[in-house]
Amino acid sequence: MLKRKPNHYFVKTDLELLTQLFEQLENKGIHTLQDLNVFLKNAGLNSFNDLLKFITSSECSDELAITVEEVLDRLRCASPKRKTILTSSIEVGTYLADKLIGHKQEELWALYIDNSNHIIAEKKLFQGTLNRSIAHPREIFRWAVIYGCSGIFIAHNHPSGKLTPSASDLELTESLRQAAKMMKIDFLDHFIVGEGQYLSLREKNCFKVL
Repeated sequence: MLKRKPNHYFVKTDLELLTQLFEQLENKGIHTLQDLNVFLKNAGLNSFNDLLKFITSSECSDELAITVEEVLDRLRCASPKRKTILTSSIEVGTYLADKLIGHKQEELWALYIDNSNHIIAEKKLFQGTLNRSIAHPREIFRWAVIYGCSGIFIAHNHPSGKLTPSASDLELTESLRQAAKMMKIDFLDHFIVGEGQYLSLREKNCFKVL
């Protein structure tokens, strides 16, 4: 939707994101729901289509547009249609490819599972152009320890739709493989997804490239 320069940042919690949105609205003089209602009427925003047109226009600041887009993305993902247990790479890859379809920036997601292959949690950990320094194994495995998981799937999207792994993708995969081995957590796969398709780096034997 928006063509903006990608930026690197740790993903905020839902509460932090909403707080950020409220602060940005207050900076525009919107302090109450009544203020928001007046603003919407004055701007001629009578539908969600109008809202999407507004945040992609020059009338909306980049900061507010990015925040609103992220809120909308999270609302779309609030009730993920996935099984409690994902038993194969095909199921995991298909689920993640569907989940990230249409996302405009690169995102790194992790699925944490227990000994019975039940999904304990799924988290979006990073957003922006990913490289080894940004997507550090420390943050990924911090949540693995918190959840007490036995295994982890990693996935990130290529908005271009091209699934060929980059040198950074392979370096990140190797870093995660080494960290998982040291922590005795199964690093099950790293998926690259785009335009509804996926590539399994384990199936392509990319875990042994480096």
